[in-house]
Amino acid sequence: AVGGGVTTDIVGFAAATTLRGLPFANVPTTLLAQVDASVGGKTGVNTTHGKNLLGAFWQPFLVHVAVETLASLSDAEFRCGLGEVIKHAVLEETPDPSDAAKLVPSTEFMEWLEANS
Repeated sequence: AVGGGVTTDIVGFAAATTLRGLPFANVPTTLLAQVDASVGGKTGVNTTHGKNLLGAFWQPFLVHVAVETLASLSDAEFRCGLGEVIKHAVLEETPDPSDAAKLVPSTEFMEWLEANS
């Protein structure tokens, strides 16, 4: 699948549900797809009844991140992908529940988000 998140999700879902699963590869072309939709194997397809109501977990056998495609993105599209990068970075660490300060993002981080969004 060559394209953004919609394309990689649809192809991933089709691969997962055809013949009990077919191998497929992803070449995501947007930052959002490179960070989120192309890795992890979660596919979701929107329907008229709601978002991501059809889906499956099916890992691509290959993900090629073509960073040169990022130069073609609009600023808004690139920022959307940066939001996903930040989300993954924030969620990456498993905070110690006994340290309440680690459960809340720092003031500096929140100020940076506000200034750069």
